[in-house]
Amino acid sequence: MNEFLSTSMTLGHHTITVLDLVEVVVVVILSRIILGLLRRALRRAERFSTLDEGKRFIVHRMVSSVVWTLATLTVLSVLGLDLTAVWAGSAALMVGVGIGLQGFFNDVISGFVLMFEGGVAVGNVIEVDGKLVRVERIDLRSTRVVSTDGELLVLPNAKVAGDAVINMSQGEDSTRIKVNVGVAYGSDVDRVQQLLLEAMSDQPELLSAPEPKVFFQDFGDSSLDFSVMGWVKHPWDRMAIQSRIRASIDAKFRAQGIQIPFPQRDVHMIPSGGKEGV
Repeated sequence: MNEFLSTSMTLGHHTITVLDLVEVVVVVILSRIILGLLRRALRRAERFSTLDEGKRFIVHRMVSSVVWTLATLTVLSVLGLDLTAVWAGSAALMVGVGIGLQGFFNDVISGFVLMFEGGVAVGNVIEVDGKLVRVERIDLRSTRVVSTDGELLVLPNAKVAGDAVINMSQGEDSTRIKVNVGVAYGSDVDRVQQLLLEAMSDQPELLSAPEPKVFFQDFGDSSLDFSVMGWVKHPWDRMAIQSRIRASIDAKFRAQGIQIPFPQRDVHMIPSGGKEGV
């Protein structure tokens, strides 16, 4: 047996024995066993809801990278390769790679922040650059979201973690929606406010608490400006709800003879003779 394990072969300047090959196989098998135990532990954590999907993914990816890196270095050492040259070469290489891939590493670090900090999680509805999207998946470098138009967007993690992002799924249990409208000067202000509250309250998705409110915002150039506000449970549907509120406001105003004005300008023409005309 010892004679068989001592059997060697020569590859270039390196001599490899059967025992070396056995040790390489053992290292690979142990690495796979460790990763299998890790997957089982993560599934158990999922069962007890101690880790969400994003955190399980990043833990598995990190541990897998570390295990396979150590396994590779161990295999190289078993095969008799001089790791000093490898470390020296990799250090110089990593300096150049780090300079060229600053944006990539920024996204990766931001991915760790997103997954472990919990500011944005899978399933959250967020607003990015004024656009409402739902988070479908958080990967190591990018975040996949779906817009209200059904578009799949891939956002760099640095943008989600570094820019101002409104998370509508965390914090308060409800989200406020607002509709602005202007009415003609001379309209009955009290009647306008009543109709706006009715149009808002007619929506089945609207929460009874907090109650809807109407505000007389300002005296505009061509209109009396109002805003009506209410609260909904699911922010993903707010655009459809706001559309129905506007349609209801228009119908109620038409029935009551209340006009929604459009901007008007009076232009006074002064002819070259000096006499003013309109």
